[in-house]
Amino acid sequence: MKLIIFDFDGTLIDTRQDIIVAVNYARTRFGLPALDDEEITSMVGDGISSLTRRAFSGTSVDLSEAEKTIFTYYRSHPMDYARPYPEVAETLPLIKAIRTIISNKPVSLIRMLLGLTKLESYFDFVAGGDTFEARKPDPMGVHFLLDRYSISRDEAVMVGDHAPDIEMAKRAGIRSVYCNYGFFGKDTVGADFTIDSFEELVNIPELNLRRNPDCESIRHLGF
Repeated sequence: MKLIIFDFDGTLIDTRQDIIVAVNYARTRFGLPALDDEEITSMVGDGISSLTRRAFSGTSVDLSEAEKTIFTYYRSHPMDYARPYPEVAETLPLIKAIRTIISNKPVSLIRMLLGLTKLESYFDFVAGGDTFEARKPDPMGVHFLLDRYSISRDEAVMVGDHAPDIEMAKRAGIRSVYCNYGFFGKDTVGADFTIDSFEELVNIPELNLRRNPDCESIRHLGF
């Protein structure tokens, strides 16, 4: 593989609890009872507007105001609980492919969290739900990256923990890896590969993702 595309939430960083807190903060601000953790988790993955619409379904709350409240709170509390999943920081440098992110999360929040977790240097390109005209599972982002780096479909792989990640990969004609450790449990879509921990990614022989240490030494010398 020459190109690897990561989802963000539930794949690289466990942001679930901070999202839950932000949603329930907004609900209480509008006089509504808190929702339970699993209910909010089931609403995540299609962008903040969809999350807001689902979290305030059946209420008379103005959705634009609710979305603004969620976004403002979350931006001020992005890492009260969030942490990279185990072995993410240790495994990313071992990947020889071009490393990118396509998420439905606003790109400003992704960049903030990458900075706070010291992971920003590992990625060549970062796209959020507001980067392209269409969000996952639309394959627009994948097609953009294939063109940008002149890479064929059989040289790219998508890694994510949610149905839209795998659906996007299928629609783009690239391989996919489902993260069983993420927000949504076991794969129900049909990814090409599944992993139970992040470090397993570089041990999938069909993908050949692990960097050759000798080549890395040469790279650091400027060649």
